[in-house]
Amino acid sequence: MAWLDGPNIKRLIDGATYLFSNDYEDGLITQKTGWSHEEILERVAVRVITRGAKGSSVEIAGEPRLDIPIAREVARVDPTGVGDAYRAGFLAGLAWKLSLERCAQVGSLLASYAIEVVGTQEYRFGDTFLTRFEEAYGAAAAAQIAPHLDQPRL
Repeated sequence: MAWLDGPNIKRLIDGATYLFSNDYEDGLITQKTGWSHEEILERVAVRVITRGAKGSSVEIAGEPRLDIPIAREVARVDPTGVGDAYRAGFLAGLAWKLSLERCAQVGSLLASYAIEVVGTQEYRFGDTFLTRFEEAYGAAAAAQIAPHLDQPRL
């Protein structure tokens, strides 16, 4: 978003199924396109905005906004790759046919793993993913993602 101009951003956004951005990119999008938040939302099917320590939001025009809290990290070491990890987790949830809320929660937890290490993809789950997911979002949420993980329930 930083190097694109308004017309190119408009072409990328208009008709997109999913629009992912962080707070900073969201500001650039509105500034460069001249579109309001609502006008952008009308042009995409699903809008996802990550908000750092404030979590993320998932929006569909005409529906209530979903606000997803972060999954607490063990340590904050390096933010490089956190946004990519969030999107990867969200897309994994979509592939698993989970609700948008669960997709955002999977993305949030994956992002917490990324911030705990130096480097963009150096994190490892071991057997902690499901346990940490349950701690962050509850047993019912964890039960919904458990069948998609290659680990026993702890």
